Amino acid sequence: MMHMYKPKQTIAITPGTIVFITFFLLSLYFVFYVRAVVTLLFLSFLIMVALNPIVTFLNKNLRFPRMWAALVVYLITLSGIGLLIALVVPPLTSEVYLLIKNVSLPAEIQTELNNFRFNLTNITNVIDRLGSSAGVVFSLITSTFSGVFTLFTLIVVSFYLMLERYNLYKKIYWLTDNKHYHQLAEDFVNALELRLGGWVRGQLVLMLVIGTVTYVGLRLLNIPYALPLAVLAGLLEIVPNVGPTLASIPAIIVAYLVFGPVVAGLVTLFYVLVQQLENNLIVPKIMKDSANVNPLVAIVIILVGITVGGVVGALLSVPIYIVLRTIYSFWIKERGSKPLA
Repeated sequence: MMHMYKPKQTIAITPGTIVFITFFLLSLYFVFYVRAVVTLLFLSFLIMVALNPIVTFLNKNLRFPRMWAALVVYLITLSGIGLLIALVVPPLTSEVYLLIKNVSLPAEIQTELNNFRFNLTNITNVIDRLGSSAGVVFSLITSTFSGVFTLFTLIVVSFYLMLERYNLYKKIYWLTDNKHYHQLAEDFVNALELRLGGWVRGQLVLMLVIGTVTYVGLRLLNIPYALPLAVLAGLLEIVPNVGPTLASIPAIIVAYLVFGPVVAGLVTLFYVLVQQLENNLIVPKIMKDSANVNPLVAIVIILVGITVGGVVGALLSVPIYIVLRTIYSFWIKERGSKPLA
């Protein structure tokens, strides 16, 4: 019996392929090298997509020029954040300070905390203990100015992105003149705004609602340090399922130490009730279906984000996942296939 042998297939590597691969690898290296700038641009884009619906409403319904509409929205947002900080930070600082004082610490540290007063002399002494060299003070000052400059840059870049929102897709003209890809780019930016913006706004509202409900509940139960415990619950809400459970632990411990096991049990029941309300009522009501992320997927990608980029990686992990998911859905749509289940 004769066997039919198929001719061997050869893969030709053309000079164009080598140039493309080299360019692609250099581009990846460049993006990694300027990752701080890329992160700032991504954060600016998140702010823009979160505020754009309000700006668009003022622009189209109330006939505000887009620049003035954006300016009004940004001023109101920054004023609201400033007011919230002014109302929350002083009592929060006071309660956290009292909580630290009442925690069992070594006698020497406890004595210093009890005698500590927030004044210029004591703050200066603390700085002196951190390090007598001018380098420590200089590092503190430069990091503060760097943070302020980064925040200012973030606001300015997001403001200009807001003004250019409906022209962003036109940047593809740099790559191609094909009208099909121009329309695809416009649809992609619109979908990204819908999903990312919905997630950001929903997450902020969810954190505020959970924090407020937790504060009211703890106050009704007469649990001390309700404000810092509620703020912790609101912040940890960004981690689905695991966050509320972690937030309940310090509240239960405080209730047990102050009032005993009965009140600690009531606090446990309260947090279980809040989590059930969150999962079955609050989350479905607030979070948009277009930006819905499976809780298990969210936990995994947040853990990956923490491993790769620390706190910033954890905060940006879900938005990056939404971007990648949107890119995937458009790639599937372009290929004329259905996404995998």
